Amino acid sequence: ELPSLGDNGSSSASLLQHASALVALHPDEATEEIVRQAVKHKIPFVVVPCCVFARLFPNRRNKEGQPVSTYEELLDFLQEQHPSINRTPLPFNGRNIALWSTFS
Repeated sequence: ELPSLGDNGSSSASLLQHASALVALHPDEATEEIVRQAVKHKIPFVVVPCCVFARLFPNRRNKEGQPVSTYEELLDFLQEQHPSINRTPLPFNGRNIALWSTFS
């Protein structure tokens, strides 16, 4: 399991306190943590997930308790983190779904 961005009073926790938004294009293993921290601190964010990394996160489960192993399941799982998270396709080929919220 990866350490939380806000753990131990680290400099990243200070960055989160002063962030006006979090933006991540294909953030790989950091995707879930970016969304979790955005939700926790109500920081507007946009992420464009790409890889699922199901083997690195075998304990990642959706609200039904099922493992998250496909791209679509990852998008659903991330949207489950807060009811205000939106899904928008971007105008380029490949993994082009943006998940975002302004928490307003």
